[in-house]
Amino acid sequence: IVFSRSTFISLVTLSVGATAPAVAQAVSDGPRVTIELRGGANIPTFDIADAAKPGPSFGGGLDVALGSRFHVLADADFGFHQGATLTSGGNGPRVNVYHFIGKVGYDVLPETAVPWFFSVNAGAGALMFAIDGGSTYTYPAINVGAKIGYRLTDRFSLVLSPQGDIAFSKKADLGTTNSWVWPFAA
Repeated sequence: IVFSRSTFISLVTLSVGATAPAVAQAVSDGPRVTIELRGGANIPTFDIADAAKPGPSFGGGLDVALGSRFHVLADADFGFHQGATLTSGGNGPRVNVYHFIGKVGYDVLPETAVPWFFSVNAGAGALMFAIDGGSTYTYPAINVGAKIGYRLTDRFSLVLSPQGDIAFSKKADLGTTNSWVWPFAA
């Protein structure tokens, strides 16, 4: 399935609109709301690694607690990749990969227990592949990952966030039907 930009924007707007009342209610009742800013590396694996090398990334996220252990998360990560080495020499075109994922998280070791915390998450969204000098493709995607952190103060934590994003891409567009890209960020 390939989405046009207007269809993608409509889907994101619809999903935000559908979840906004629940998030607004949760925020008004006083749960913890966390904003993340992160940087790291995105690592393509399997077939997509034939088109793009690992590259730097940055991203941000919003985490709204829904009780003592469950969270709703919205993450956006932006990865910048050199094209893979061609057999004839040189590199293929740059490929920028943009990740937009909504997910649910669960605290395995809650922040309130000790300064260390650990949570797992899973969700769905979309990945966009922008090929330098070529087209941009958007595909539905799934995500699984974890967040491992250390609370320095009540308002500041250091977090390592390994994630796995799998886009259900078209072989004709990217050379594979499942594009695995792993954002590792802190």
